[in-house]
Amino acid sequence: MRTIFLAETADDQDQKLLELEKTKQNLEQQLQEMAKTVEKQQQMIAIAKRDPLTGLRNRQGIPGLVNASLCKHCEGSFFIMDLDNFKSVNDTYGHMEGDRVLIKFAKALRENADPEDIIARLGGDEFVVFSPGYCDRYEVRTKAQRFIRQIERSLVMLGKPMQVTVSMGIASAPLDGVTYDALYENADRALYSIKNEGKNGYRFFSELNRAGNGSVIYDRPRSSLEEITARLKERKMEGSFEVEYNHFEKIYHFMERNLIRDRREVQCVLFTLENYTYADEMIVRRQLEHLHHAIVSSLRKGDVTTKYSLTQMLVLLMDANTENAGMVAERILCKYRREAGRDMLNIRHDIRQVMCDQM
Repeated sequence: MRTIFLAETADDQDQKLLELEKTKQNLEQQLQEMAKTVEKQQQMIAIAKRDPLTGLRNRQGIPGLVNASLCKHCEGSFFIMDLDNFKSVNDTYGHMEGDRVLIKFAKALRENADPEDIIARLGGDEFVVFSPGYCDRYEVRTKAQRFIRQIERSLVMLGKPMQVTVSMGIASAPLDGVTYDALYENADRALYSIKNEGKNGYRFFSELNRAGNGSVIYDRPRSSLEEITARLKERKMEGSFEVEYNHFEKIYHFMERNLIRDRREVQCVLFTLENYTYADEMIVRRQLEHLHHAIVSSLRKGDVTTKYSLTQMLVLLMDANTENAGMVAERILCKYRREAGRDMLNIRHDIRQVMCDQM
């Protein structure tokens, strides 16, 4: 039997080429559609890991990033924070105003975080920041103070006597945990303890004792006397004073109503502890107590004093000129030195007149 091979015609070859080209185009189209689907899915996943109100990462978007960073660096600082009495903001001004407060909170965190920091809003008024890499206690403390200071400044609303302060818990890796869950749990315990014992400050988890308690660090950021008196004149009440906010506001409005009319002089004196950076925290607090006692025992009826920060005391001397204020300040410092003992710290004092015609 003979096999006969028939040569393909040019038309047959052209037809096969057309079919191959069509198959190629179909495959390319399928690949493009698959790529678009994958991209869309990735976008949806990214959106799902973002908080729609603030644009920060949300509760689902942060654990993986923190764990990956911990695997790489093995060290880091975990800050968890929320607003004190946030419910009263919503109740007083409505949820739209509450949302604006949260947006400002998030903006302040972004502006004051380092480029490598991971920031998230976990829900409600609860925010976290993870700073990868090693930071000593002083650096972490400085960062906590910066966050608190700038958040509170950003939330000042002229014309609304709204006090918004911040409480914060801090955990450090690897001492307090080497995973997101461990750091979150321990920082949250530190936050919970400070919320139960006064709010308006920060606490390290490592400072809690076995019973879960510790000493609260009420640390309103240090300010200059010019900044403080400027806020008084501009009605920018930041809620940074240790006295109740409403009480301080009443004092201010009393001064505003009466001093302008009666042309009375008031001197503002700020006492600041110096060279405390490397001092033990208990020593700093004890020295501030000595300073507080020296101030209270030196003032006259009608004068006002308040703890302004962990290292500052603020005094309003009624009906006093600059010379009298200087004499009072020296009397206070002499009493402090007698009480302070060997742990005595240097104290700087600044005096500024509260000008009645500018209030």
